[in-house]
Amino acid sequence: MTRQLLAGFALLIVLMGGLIGHAVWQIGDLKERMGDIVELRNRKIQLATDLQEASYNRHNALVYQAVSRDAFERDDNFQQYIKWGYQVGLARSTLKTLPLDDFERANLLRQDRLVAHIIDEQEIISDLAARGVMEEALARLAADLRPLNLAYTEIVEALRRHERDLIRVALEETQQATQHAISLHLVLGGVLILLALLISETTRRLLRRHALTIFDQMHQLEQAGTWLEHEATHDPLTGLANRALFYRRMEEAIAHAAEEQFSLAVMYIDLDDFKQVNDVHGHAAGDALLRAVADRLHHVVRIADTAARLGGDEFALLFVGVQETGECPPLCAKVEKAVGQPVEVDGLKLLPACSIGYAIYPRDGDTLDSLLTAADARMYQVKRARKEKRA
Repeated sequence: MTRQLLAGFALLIVLMGGLIGHAVWQIGDLKERMGDIVELRNRKIQLATDLQEASYNRHNALVYQAVSRDAFERDDNFQQYIKWGYQVGLARSTLKTLPLDDFERANLLRQDRLVAHIIDEQEIISDLAARGVMEEALARLAADLRPLNLAYTEIVEALRRHERDLIRVALEETQQATQHAISLHLVLGGVLILLALLISETTRRLLRRHALTIFDQMHQLEQAGTWLEHEATHDPLTGLANRALFYRRMEEAIAHAAEEQFSLAVMYIDLDDFKQVNDVHGHAAGDALLRAVADRLHHVVRIADTAARLGGDEFALLFVGVQETGECPPLCAKVEKAVGQPVEVDGLKLLPACSIGYAIYPRDGDTLDSLLTAADARMYQVKRARKEKRA
């Protein structure tokens, strides 16, 4: 009997050792798998986000090239067009170097086919803009290029959704496997003889520690996903909506206004002599001024409205439900007064000023491009008038 007990105890120790070894191996394998999936998928999400942003900026540079009346501004916008085209190519090339599944390969092939059409159309429009044939360039922008860009954006967004779905599925599977591992080892530990209680308790603590590590990684991943989404739709310096988010909200607002029969107002805001602030006082002072102006614009709009930084010293506001007559000039004056308040930066007193142009839906246009073009044109009229007055 003593020998049988000793043999049973020895077998118990062997089984417990195997149980512990299997637990350590399984948890380690799960952690490694999840780490690889999270790192790779997050990289693909970031590249898709970069690709989407670069595509937006390339299209916008082409739009500004087409609407600009100044040859130097057209040349500058052409350089931006080339720059963002390079960024699009870089993001796509990097994506193709990563391990891809069938959906991702098919998505990139769809991108390749559509990009070829987009590049051909962009080159035609850029050439028209360079030759000053603005009406034809704008017509092709609205009729030919914009549908292609919308289709391309949806393809890239489908890739981002695919990566997020894979991460969610992988996390759910990892969580289920972890829960099953915990349950299995706790049940086996409870069945084992009292002599193995200490080993069983050690196993439970080990599993719990690794499980908490996985849950913590899942929480960090969720936070990272939220942060990436915010970064993709907001300006990093001011925290306002970026160009992509502003255009998306504007499209949604136009569609809603068309259904409900109400008006919208779009404002283009350009800071006057902002370059002098950077040149004289430094970029730190310029950044502080941009943040102060952004904060004031944020407090001018209502919850249903949108304030955005389009880039550089350019801002835009979207007002929902503004009446077609009477409201816009006082509203512009209110915005201009808010922006024009002095800004204190490290003992330095800055006096910002701005030029504002606005457009009203549907009076000035019933599409995003027509409203933006009208607001931009009015803004430049105001800016030119001020320059002529100073001269």
